Order: sequence, then structure tokens, then C-alpha cells
Amino acid sequence: MPHVPDDIHAEMAELLSRPPDPFAAPTQTLAFEATLAEYFGVKEAVAVCSGTAALHCALAALGIGPGDEILVPALSVVMSAVPIVYQQATPVFVDCQPGRVDFDYQDLKRKTTVRTRAILPVYLWGCSYTMQRLLDYAQHQSLWVIEDACQAHGTMWSSRYLGTWGHLGCFSMRDGKLLSTGEGGFLLTNHPELAQRCRSFRSHWANPHDSAHSYERLGHNYRLAEWQALLGRAQVRIFPTTLAHRRWQTEYLLTRLADVPEVEPYVFAPEEIPNYFSPVLLLRESLATRRIAERLSARGVRNSVGTFGLKPAGEWPVFREAGQRTDGAQITPTPNAAAFLERVLALILLPQYGVAELDALIATIIMTIEEEIRHARGTRSATA
Repeated sequence: MPHVPDDIHAEMAELLSRPPDPFAAPTQTLAFEATLAEYFGVKEAVAVCSGTAALHCALAALGIGPGDEILVPALSVVMSAVPIVYQQATPVFVDCQPGRVDFDYQDLKRKTTVRTRAILPVYLWGCSYTMQRLLDYAQHQSLWVIEDACQAHGTMWSSRYLGTWGHLGCFSMRDGKLLSTGEGGFLLTNHPELAQRCRSFRSHWANPHDSAHSYERLGHNYRLAEWQALLGRAQVRIFPTTLAHRRWQTEYLLTRLADVPEVEPYVFAPEEIPNYFSPVLLLRESLATRRIAERLSARGVRNSVGTFGLKPAGEWPVFREAGQRTDGAQITPTPNAAAFLERVLALILLPQYGVAELDALIATIIMTIEEEIRHARGTRSATA
């Protein structure tokens, strides 16, 4: 597991030893943004206080507002779509392909209307979409592309990082992310004017260079603390090691589950280099995967479905009203996403997991699956 470099420890100690100066330039934030832009190969990076804030900044920078519709995958989490509601726009939930994280493009086309302003792909578990197809569709429909890469730090498609394909890419740095500062987030873009709007929005729309034009629009307090920015710089420096460690963890786990016939790994596209934020397993369709996932969570093996109750995003109560389109249409079923979530076991790994922890996790998975098989056989015998 990678460690924070010693010089960063010394710089952090020096930073925390003096009283904060509210009038000083945010030197650590500016340095962190420059580091991010260089690492990911983009013109601009904007640091904010969370991944949700990053998505909200992106939507606001693009002028998304009442009456607008945003195409967002049903295979996503609540936090990906809630910022759309913040802007009083409407999330329109799109189905995925059978057994894939990527959009079902027939459903995407059906749900594109004259009110659609943007597509917001969500790279759940660090999995990519077919990026050129997505961008071609967006360009043909004259739509913005806002990438939710909050779980996709380091995932690449055709040797290009996710979060750098669209107009704006949004990332989280919450605990558990591969690049973490406890809380925090950032945006990436090759459009300087969008970056500037995001910077204004994160700080009440204040303009430190031209006070006469400050507070012309509504903004928020989405700034990142200086000590978090310093920690972020350290995380970027060790990020290649962090990625390599997560790939080792995943390969170790998949290798030892390869002989379990009820389990198969998610198959990535040839163009895709995943970050393995969550190892994604698919269980045999005859198994009660959701029950297995819940039992695993109770036994300390955290996973998306069992621990967080993941379901198609449009089914959460918060979207019952917000998910109604302006023409009165209700949220439509997304059967592929529902079926996928009834088979998926997306595991949550921690960076400190070594061989002993992974072996315990693997043993628990195998034991729980075997219990479910015996339960199913017993049920069939009882009803025969």
C-alpha cells in the first residue's frame, strides 16, 4: 500500500502550524489544480469540496436549468442525478445494454427530446462506456457531455483517461476513492471558459480580479481546504502505485475465484484499461444474488447491492417527482439495469487489504455461495 511522501508530511506540518490567513492566495489549491491538469493531460482542473459539487458546478457552468432534460443512466447512484434536480432540471433515466454498464443506445435515442441538453454518463465501478460512440451521438444531437468519473480515476479508453473525453469530467475524492483527500472533488476540462464558470460557481460567484462583476449570478461555497489540496498533490504523486496495488488486489481475487463455476468476471472491452475501483463479478442467473450480496455485507464483505441496496436510480423516492418529464411522462422501466443488478456482485476493497484480508474475503464469498446453493436445493426438494 503506497504511503504519503515524507516531504509532504513536512509541508503539511508547516501548513498546520500557522494560523490560516483568509486573505492569502489559495496556493495549495492552485498547485493541486496544476498537478491534476498535467497528470490527466487537460488544459484546466478545478478543485471543489466533493464529487457532488463537481457535478453541480458542471451543470451550472453549462447553464442547465428549469425545463431542461439530462440523459443519465439508470445504472448509477443517487448522487449522480441529484445535482440535476438542484438545477431544477429533469433527470431522464436511460437503460443499459444487457450485461453491460454502457448505454442501451436505442433507449438513449428514444428518450432524447427537443428539451434534452446533455448526456451524463456514469462510470459505475470504474467501468467505461464506448466513448467514441457516445461522443458521436452527442455531437449529432448537439448535446453537452458531462462525465461522472467519480469512481473512474485512472480508467482509460483507447489510452485516454475517462473524465477527459467530454466537455467536463467530474471526480470525487471521498474516502475509499483511489485518489482520496477524505472529502473533496475536482473537474477536468479543455475549455477555459467553462473552468472559469466552475471557479466562480464554487465561491459564491465572487470575482477576486474584478469585484465590480462579483455576485452577478447565484453561486455556492464549494471550495476545497488548503490542507486537502496539499494532500491531493501527494495522492497524485503516488497514484500510479495506488492503481498498481488495486490491480494486484483484483487479479489476486479473480484468480482464486476462477474455479468457482457460479462466478464470472465482468468482461471489459479491448479498448478499456479499468482501474478496478470495484471488482465486478456476475453470479449465475439461478442464484439469488441479492440475498447473497446482503449476507456477504452482514459478514463484512461490503458490496454495492448488499451494503447500499443499489437499484435502478429512477426507483429511489427522491426522483418520483423530479423524474417526471415536462411533457408529463413518468419514469420508464429500465429492465436491463434491473436484471444486471440482480446478478452483479461489485465488491468494495480497501487499500490496506493484503493477502490475508483477501483470502478471508474469498473464503467468505465461496462459503456464502455454497450456502445459497444448498438452500436452493433444499427448497426444490421440499416442494417436489
